[in-house]
Amino acid sequence: MTTHSLLALIGTLLVLAVVPGPSDIAVVARAASAGFRHGALMTLGIIAADIFFIVVAILSLRVAAEALGTLFELVRYGSAAYLLWLGLTLMRQPATSEARESSVPASQSGSVLAGFTLTLGDPKAILFYLGLFPAFVDLPTITLRDAVIIMLVATGVVGGVKLGYAWLAGRARAFFDDPVGRRRLDRVAGALLLVIAVVVLINP
Repeated sequence: MTTHSLLALIGTLLVLAVVPGPSDIAVVARAASAGFRHGALMTLGIIAADIFFIVVAILSLRVAAEALGTLFELVRYGSAAYLLWLGLTLMRQPATSEARESSVPASQSGSVLAGFTLTLGDPKAILFYLGLFPAFVDLPTITLRDAVIIMLVATGVVGGVKLGYAWLAGRARAFFDDPVGRRRLDRVAGALLLVIAVVVLINP
């Protein structure tokens, strides 16, 4: 893997990560409703899915990936259903901080899983890693060192951008200390998750 191809890959990943998409908005909504930690955990799930796609591409399993199209469809529907449930739950939260602490779903494993499944069903991620990614990497001649570098680059670029979004959303959450303010933030975060769920459903 040449320096030029690596720089081109970094630039492309950076642009795709910065441009707001379903995963970015989902991370922001999760961090705004449950705090930076859960936004970071969702980012971890997104990175895990990115690495999965990289491994699939490197192993030249594009044919196998196409054969798993039905599985990806099921994952997409499951991800959309989870986001719908989470969004509706947030929008129905009462204004009292006590009820919010006890009833807002803030499972750490759920945040990771949401990020992972959302990325597996994201057409943008599938198109890049299984379609455009081979344009940056000569898959037949790639070495283990190259593969590790690519994974580290994807983790740093994608993870860094999404953690930045999560941090900003978490800081915004801190301004809403009163129950009514948090109630409004929950409604906004819930509405964002509902929109993302619909986008995931209608994008083939």
